[in-house]
Amino acid sequence: MTPDAAIDISGEASRFRDDIGVLLALPDMPRAVRDFARRYVAHFEHRPLLNLVASDRGRVMMAWMALYFDALYDPAIAGSGLTVNRFKAACADTGLCSQGRASAMLGVMRFAKHVETVTEARRGHSLRLTPTDKLRAAFRERIANTLRSMSLVLPEGRLGLARLGDPVFEKAFIIGACQAYLGRERPMASCPLARMFADKKAGFLILFSLMLSTDDEGLPVDQPMTASIASLSKAFAVSRPQIKLLFRAAVEAGALRPSGDDGKRFYLSEAMRAECMLLMASFWVIAACGVRAGLAAVDDAQRPVHHAVL
Repeated sequence: MTPDAAIDISGEASRFRDDIGVLLALPDMPRAVRDFARRYVAHFEHRPLLNLVASDRGRVMMAWMALYFDALYDPAIAGSGLTVNRFKAACADTGLCSQGRASAMLGVMRFAKHVETVTEARRGHSLRLTPTDKLRAAFRERIANTLRSMSLVLPEGRLGLARLGDPVFEKAFIIGACQAYLGRERPMASCPLARMFADKKAGFLILFSLMLSTDDEGLPVDQPMTASIASLSKAFAVSRPQIKLLFRAAVEAGALRPSGDDGKRFYLSEAMRAECMLLMASFWVIAACGVRAGLAAVDDAQRPVHHAVL
């Protein structure tokens, strides 16, 4: 099926599971998920300091939160925008991390010049921060990779790619995607095996590297995946004992099946394969909501204004 075919994705919160089912039924989904895994690993930047503070999933989601609250800034509303307290509360409320870890991550983001101070804190007023061009560029690159993979199954991927770089589109996209995420069941809630990797430092990078070790065009079904623990440790700044513990836990939970006794070869279990598909379908439905919101905002901005004649 081509992404230009009629695909019944409603985008409505009440039909979230139905929308996911539509995507899961598409024959190109395994290939699209593998394409995303390849782009995700290729995009990785070697940043051990960030790995000490949060998982790779946590870093991505916290960057989205920063962009989201900044996009909601309204100069007419006192205290709006990205503030330290609002950021910490959101990270805790969504289950990303504790308020203390969120505060530490925000400090790292400031040190890395991903966010900067707009106003100083004073009595009765919160410190307001804003994402820098550096963070916006990183966001744009990551979203572009996501939309490229998504375009293999959804036309919104291609339509969103064509509008990246338009500030009107990007602002509405961020708001639309984040509100779709916050207003629906959290994708990770239905994927306990995937969460095992997501909550570990470089966990998804390790899982995706395993998947990409085969020559399967989609997600590996009956091909053994190989892993050099030494190379994974070096590539992603995670200790070898941590990787071994992750593999052992994944085998015990049923996410991986060992192939041999060397601890370096595994099969992807059917349950893990299904969760990877479910997780990506969930996020792509959310991203499609963001694209639609962005396109609607661009249309509104381009619509001519008709002034009443007195």
